[in-house]
Amino acid sequence: MSFRDSPTATTSESKESPATASSRSFSPRRRRRRSTAATSGSPFRTWRTAFGAWSCCFTRCRLRRPGEFFRAHELQFPKTLALRGPSPKGRGVRLSGEVEVLRAGAGLSTERDSARAAADATAAALESAGLGRADVLLLFATTHHGPGFTRATRTGGNLAGTDNVIGCSAAGVLAGELEVEGGPGVAALVLQGELAARRFFVPLERGRPQRAADCVADAVADAAKPGAVLFLFADSYNVQWEPLLQGLASGLPGVRVVGGGASENGSVGEVAVFAGNASSSNAISGVLLAGDLRTTVGVTHAVHRVGCVHRVTSAQGNVILALDGRPAYEAFAAVVPASLLEDPPRALAVVLAGLSVGEGEFVARHLRGFDPQRGAVALAAPVVEGQELFFGVRDPQGARDDLQRVLVDQAAAWEATSPAAALYVNCVGRGRGFYGVPGLDTAYIRQHLGGVPVAGFFSGAEIAPGGAMSRLHQYTGVLAMLGPRT
Repeated sequence: MSFRDSPTATTSESKESPATASSRSFSPRRRRRRSTAATSGSPFRTWRTAFGAWSCCFTRCRLRRPGEFFRAHELQFPKTLALRGPSPKGRGVRLSGEVEVLRAGAGLSTERDSARAAADATAAALESAGLGRADVLLLFATTHHGPGFTRATRTGGNLAGTDNVIGCSAAGVLAGELEVEGGPGVAALVLQGELAARRFFVPLERGRPQRAADCVADAVADAAKPGAVLFLFADSYNVQWEPLLQGLASGLPGVRVVGGGASENGSVGEVAVFAGNASSSNAISGVLLAGDLRTTVGVTHAVHRVGCVHRVTSAQGNVILALDGRPAYEAFAAVVPASLLEDPPRALAVVLAGLSVGEGEFVARHLRGFDPQRGAVALAAPVVEGQELFFGVRDPQGARDDLQRVLVDQAAAWEATSPAAALYVNCVGRGRGFYGVPGLDTAYIRQHLGGVPVAGFFSGAEIAPGGAMSRLHQYTGVLAMLGPRT
């Protein structure tokens, strides 16, 4: 009996990289064909979507009735959170933070000209921080700037006086209280202080993720000490996340890896990462920051549990045969309405599985299929016997609540000393289309953390600690805050 297929199910690894491993310029005319071929060795077919694996961390929550999660939530927004749109000139918000060890500023521009947008965003960030130059410039640009990515990175780097320009393309960008989705935008975060910064750029080679991890480790080895943070940005369409992150965990022990996958708005079929004054697809880039710095990372989840947490008692690869000693399909069917079970593609698009990765921590993965006769459920990731698992769905109200929980925790963590800057990597599956209102995440961040300069982008995958190492997340928001150690 074959598994039922889902046109939206995905695997835990991205599509194969192009034959060439060398870096190349971003071309908006070059489109990648979506694969619908059967996966070798799999008892069912899988259709891949643009952004590889869908996954998300999960923390245990109180049990709710399953039906509550499958009804639309009424969208409400606190009246005290005033959202501002981009200014007519596109200069946006400017925030600044200053501490003894690190000074930072954030800026955003909605100008259509790429060089001018990068100049405006970088200038706003420098001005807000009271800086004439910076050691590091994080730059994120929407798909609209694809033909001008190189001009943007070169302009921003020249203005900031640094070669350490790192970032990526994005479906949307954010800074301060502003989130730009569906239009042109460039966000900038400048950092200056007593820190060691090691920029890296590594082309991706098909089937060789360990080599990429080794190259990154070699590039930052002289500054890679426990407590350092590594910001990582990668081509979401070509990177093999899991082996890459495992390689970084072993090659850079004690270094926190935070970042995300470059994204796009679906119009070009290609993404890009930035390094120095150039942009390239099929690569990874980033920077390691070390010094008397403290980093805290908060992960907020949009996927929440329906029903109980189960234990895998029988599995083969990514196929779960039994949960708690009973057929896995029984547990799945117990929390999914009958109307969804009668529509397999929709059921597999709505319901996800959360896999434990540590005490109280989960990542979510899409289901690939289910077989009522065999009592089996297949995931887009391998599972092992003894691993805990739950079924869940995306929940806008639960996502709001969890975001505020994370922000309260982050504010408490910085009660003694003020953070200097924050990077926010937000899933493309969140934002306006998810909440029904624009700018919700950044408004909550501003409400809880005040004037901390924050910038970031909407990503194809989020990277943050989960259990013993950094992991691939999805449907999450990852907030990395930097400041003095004491």
